[in-house]
Amino acid sequence: MDSTKHAYFHHLHHLPEPLLLPNVWDARSAAICQTNGFAAVGTSSAAIASMLGYADGEQLPFADLLGIVKRIASATTLPLTVDLEAGYSRNPATICEHIAHLHAVGVVGINLEDSLVRDGRHLVDAAEFARTVEQIKTFCLVHELPVFLNVRTDTYLLGLADALPQTQHRLQVYEAAGADGLFIPGLTELSAIQAVCQHTRLPVNVMCTPDLPALAMLAQVGVKRVSMGNYLFEFLAHQQEQVGACIRQEQNFNALFR
Repeated sequence: MDSTKHAYFHHLHHLPEPLLLPNVWDARSAAICQTNGFAAVGTSSAAIASMLGYADGEQLPFADLLGIVKRIASATTLPLTVDLEAGYSRNPATICEHIAHLHAVGVVGINLEDSLVRDGRHLVDAAEFARTVEQIKTFCLVHELPVFLNVRTDTYLLGLADALPQTQHRLQVYEAAGADGLFIPGLTELSAIQAVCQHTRLPVNVMCTPDLPALAMLAQVGVKRVSMGNYLFEFLAHQQEQVGACIRQEQNFNALFR
């Protein structure tokens, strides 16, 4: 069953229209996304961390993440991909163990990013990160773990002055290391998106932001996946904040039932 889901998830990255991927944080949000008719779901590390009272950036213990992912997987039959941040370890062997645990509970894909959060977020060396990607890919092949490895670069998220050439270089290195897909959050300019898509044979993933072009335009320039990040989670948290403020101000519960 896992291999069938993995094959379907891989197929979703090679269609004319981009895969629209909602990012969830618990069992109910995943179940709702399935009811909404989405083809797959992914987790948001920032949303899960916030839900449990942690800061983003691998502050959440991996065991807690695994427990949440297990509950999410039990609530949906859709392919599930997990945001593993930078692996929840600096040791590639430990990252491989984490992926094996995630696969065992039904995960068919992971995101792995090339930046670390230590007194702010910073990029790691591209060649060093590529070696980690290569070790993970080898591990998955040897142990027959069909996991879609979506490699994320944070060149645009960090606002680098030379973001486009840096991105193109890193994607080339990660593709050679065995990545299955490439994720560039913060990339929104259509011409730059097209330049990135033309620089790789792998499916390119961007993230929704207020200034991201429409899906039809993204499809035209070659984007194959669009993630929602933690925006859905934050939108609902804002809704709760507004309703709570109304209840306090109006001294009734009408805001809950409007």
